[in-house]
Formats: sequence, structure tokens, C-alpha cells
Amino acid sequence: MNNTAGLQSFEISLRTGWKDDEKLMLWDEVKKAHKVGMPLKRVFETVAEMTGRKPNSVRNYYYMKVKETGEIEQKPSTFTPFSKEEIYMLLRTLLAAGAKGESIRGASLGLAKGNKTLMLRYQNKYRSLIKSGRPLVEKVMADMDEDNENYLNPYQSQRPSASLGKENKYIPESVAKALMAADVDVKSFFKGLAKIAVLAASKQEEQLMTLAMQNENIKKENAALTASIKELNLKLKKEMERSVKAAALFQQLVKINSAFSETKDMEGLKGLGEWLKDGAHSNVDAL
Repeated sequence: MNNTAGLQSFEISLRTGWKDDEKLMLWDEVKKAHKVGMPLKRVFETVAEMTGRKPNSVRNYYYMKVKETGEIEQKPSTFTPFSKEEIYMLLRTLLAAGAKGESIRGASLGLAKGNKTLMLRYQNKYRSLIKSGRPLVEKVMADMDEDNENYLNPYQSQRPSASLGKENKYIPESVAKALMAADVDVKSFFKGLAKIAVLAASKQEEQLMTLAMQNENIKKENAALTASIKELNLKLKKEMERSVKAAALFQQLVKINSAFSETKDMEGLKGLGEWLKDGAHSNVDAL
């Protein structure tokens, strides 16, 4: 089925509900309310009276459009509703992208040619159609079936193996399906994992280098402590030897003093003087 025939059939199923003048009226009232600080509840009530709708219906429509465009405050001049052709081609494009393993976000960005604002508009419109426009989505899928074009059925929890892209052939099918079910671009997902692994390896390498430097510093500190302990042991040994000599000299002095006290003669005094003279240097060293 060609796109023209598909559009004609699709147009029958498409029901917007809101006329262009009603949409412009709503955004004009919203703009006025923002200027004077009026709550949106009053806007919804006013528009409901002017259009014959219920306030809750007006409220739901407003927030649905806000979600689609990503704009909180919208102006009549900036709000452009999707045409039936845009909705039809948007569904065909994103459903086909899903069959190739692309995420809705990635496919929307490609469709928007890198324009992130437009990407958000496409993405939100698609998700809104999937949620509340199932008859339209099923109509597009039926056309794609007739054209033998692969697509991703958003209403099936299990996707057929044929819908998995070539880049997924190196990972378990169950993993690829789980990622696709969560609207995750498989290729981007594993690229992200690779980046994380590289960062983790780099961080680990830095930690190993830090530990190696710390280990080297500890070795140097241990060597310095060992040398210091050795030096202190030598000094202690010398001090102990000096103490032994000092103790022996003290004992000799005690004996001499005792002998001197008993003799009390000049010869003893002369001998003491000679002894002190001969051993003066060694005795002083010992002390």
C-alpha cells in the first residue's frame, strides 16, 4: 500500500476533536492568564464555557499538548498541531526504527535531524499516540504488514527475533529484548557500558599506582627505622661498656680508700698519687 492510500485510510480513523480556532482560543487565554497571574483553573473553566466542553476535558487537553511539545507556557504563534500526514509518517518511521533496535529517543532525534526541541515533540507525540491512540497505531501497523515492512509492535511484551538489529547478534536475545522493551538503544547502551569499564579500569590503575607509591614510601621508612635502631643499639652497647668500666673503677676507689684509711702513712698516699697519675686518662674515659 502506498503512502497516499494509507493516508486516506488513516484520515478516516484520525479524530482530533479540537478545531484550530478553539486551540488558538485556549493558548490565547493561557497567555492572558500568565500575564495577570490568573490560575489555569479559571482558564479551563472559561474555555469550557466557550466551547461547550467540561473543564476537566479542557485541562486534560492542555497538559497533553504541554507534554507533547515540552513547553509549559505556549503561545498561539508557536503552537503548531500535527497534521494527519505528520502523525502517519511519524508512526511509520518510529515503528520501523524500533524493528531495527533503535530507541524511540534516538529515532526521534534522527527524524528531527539533531534538533532536540523537535525531537522532544516527536517523542512525546509518539508516546501519546501509543497510549491513547491505539486504533491509529494499529491502522499504521496494518499498512506496514501489507507492505511487508518490519515494525515494532508497542503492545507486545515479547518482540520477534526478526526485529532485533544486526548490532544485537553478539548478545543474548533475552537481554536485547529486555533493553528494547525498556526503550533503550542497545548499541548506545553497550557503548555506555564500555565507557564505564574504561573509566573503572583507569580509576583502578590510578589506585594501584597510588598503592605502589605508598608501599615504596613504607619500605623507605622501614629502612630508615632499621638503620636508626642499629645505630641506637651500638650506642647502647657502648654506654653499657662504659657503665661496667665505671663500676669497676668505683670498686677500685673504694678499696684504695679503705687501704688508705688503715695505713695513714705517706707511702700509701704516694702510691695513690702514682696510681691516679698512671690511670688518669683511662679512668676519665670510663666515667
